[in-house]
Amino acid sequence: MNLTASSIESTSVSDAAPSTFRKVISNQQFVGRPLITSTIAVIAAALLLIGIILCAAGVTELLTLRMLAEDRGLLPTAEGLADGPVNRILIHLILAIPLLHESGSTLTFLFGGAAALLVLRGILRGYAQTRISHHVAAAVKRLREHIHRHALRSNPGDLAGVQHRASASLFRQTAQTLEDSSRAWGFRQLTSTCDIVVLVILLLATQWRVGLECVVPVIVCWFVYRLETERHETSSSLLAEQMERGVQKLTDDLDKAQIVAGYGMENLEHEQFSSSLHLYQQRREHLHRQLLRGRWVSLVIVIVSVTVPGFLIARHLLFGSAIGPAAAVTLTTLVVLITLSLQRMQEVPVLAGTAIVAADEINQFLLRVPSVSQVVGAKFLEPMSRSLQFNQVSVETETHPELISNLDLKFESGQRVAILALDTHEAEALVSLIPRFRDPQHGQVLIDGQDIRRVTLESLRAEAVTVGGQEPVFSATVLENITAGQSEISRQDAIEASKSVHAESFIRQLPKGYETPLGEHGVLLEPGQVFRLSLARAVARKPALLVIQEPEATLDEETKAMLDDAYQRICNGRTVLFLPSRLSTVKKCSRLVLIHQGRVAADGTHEELMRSSELYRHWEYMRFNVFR
Repeated sequence: MNLTASSIESTSVSDAAPSTFRKVISNQQFVGRPLITSTIAVIAAALLLIGIILCAAGVTELLTLRMLAEDRGLLPTAEGLADGPVNRILIHLILAIPLLHESGSTLTFLFGGAAALLVLRGILRGYAQTRISHHVAAAVKRLREHIHRHALRSNPGDLAGVQHRASASLFRQTAQTLEDSSRAWGFRQLTSTCDIVVLVILLLATQWRVGLECVVPVIVCWFVYRLETERHETSSSLLAEQMERGVQKLTDDLDKAQIVAGYGMENLEHEQFSSSLHLYQQRREHLHRQLLRGRWVSLVIVIVSVTVPGFLIARHLLFGSAIGPAAAVTLTTLVVLITLSLQRMQEVPVLAGTAIVAADEINQFLLRVPSVSQVVGAKFLEPMSRSLQFNQVSVETETHPELISNLDLKFESGQRVAILALDTHEAEALVSLIPRFRDPQHGQVLIDGQDIRRVTLESLRAEAVTVGGQEPVFSATVLENITAGQSEISRQDAIEASKSVHAESFIRQLPKGYETPLGEHGVLLEPGQVFRLSLARAVARKPALLVIQEPEATLDEETKAMLDDAYQRICNGRTVLFLPSRLSTVKKCSRLVLIHQGRVAADGTHEELMRSSELYRHWEYMRFNVFR
């Protein structure tokens, strides 16, 4: 199954409508495009046909061997075959091969050939399944690339992690469901369809009148079985939902213990509970009876689909002259195989529905417009030289409808400021507006009086760099972690940045220095080392505005001392905003801004706020007091 690989390659993500994903699992896109896979499936079905003929001939030979005084191989069988295209071909084939004129060599030839053909058929079907899996995996891989790229564009301002969890679920579970369902759909649809077509052709070619009599009840029973299964599943799901609501009501009644005891309502509550429990029990018994009835109906349909063709073949064999033993064995085998193929086809619509749901879910995610985009005609942002201003800014998130509300705030260039909040999401939301990881619902963020939504994202994020407290390490070398793949940052720039934040001290101790691999398959760093590496990555870009969120992990005294010295170095000549986790960092900032309930609640130095702000004293106690 090609999974419309060409469609995914030639269609942009924004144009990927649900109809495009439905074509992923459509017959036209699958059967028509991968010609090699379809040809293999047809050849495998043809091998099944030949194998059936050989097996039927072998069984017939065994049945007639003891009845003949003369060992003539398959010649009596050929002479006794009813008239028909397949029979005439067999007669000429048997007469043309001397090996088939003796019973011993004939049986060896027939059963050995049938076994070889069936083994070859299995190999071809396995190859077809491998090709289908390759096409599906390649297309789903491209979808996963689209999901990853779109998630990186859409999720940088995801404070609560809602979008991250959604995209991760799509990447892992939904894409895997699409891949598994599409692979199974493709294999069953293609191979079962080819098998059914070939089996029906052989059935009609053997003896078309008897073949029609046998295949019609099989097809009718299959349609009835399919309709009954769909009706049964729909009814059972409704009953199961009602039962779930009943159980929920019964368990909710247990929460009323206090009010029932307080008002002496035990008898009334017990009567209502007994009535609800009786209704629940009735529904449960109804569901059980329906499940049992569905099993019996399905069993009857299967029995009818087997016994009716069997009865017809036996009647013609015993009381008519239309077929002989060879034709009877062949027809019986074909009817059984057609029934099994139809049962495999039964799951095709279910697999298609599952794949469509998964594909549409991915499609809806890819069609979601990122909250942050660059306007046409955006200007290049010069390094900040005067001020950073928040003008009537409001921020809403999925979990906090009024996280920041009409906030006004201004920072002068060169200041060293700590952004504080009882709810850390407020401080994180405020600083995430600066590099435009998210945009405010209302208001403006101005750098040197210029609205940052009017400048290019590249120039903005080059001049306003954020260092997260929980930033991960990339699976790359130390040098690549610092340069982040930017060729304009030289090795010497990375070394100078590492020295300025005291990352050089531990980098030189690594096995290969700056070429040491990090991450899952490399060296694992301690939290303090990871944070200093993140600082080096930011400092190497020489930004005019730096936002530093300190890690919550406990650091040793040596690391704390190195960070204090590093801050003193990197704060010179630039504006630095801290989201601190250490009291020493708070005290060394020239200005503290405390945000509470979306607004500025206190603004000043540490000493001033300790004297004038009860809310700041509460914040300091909750964060740093040993008795908190």
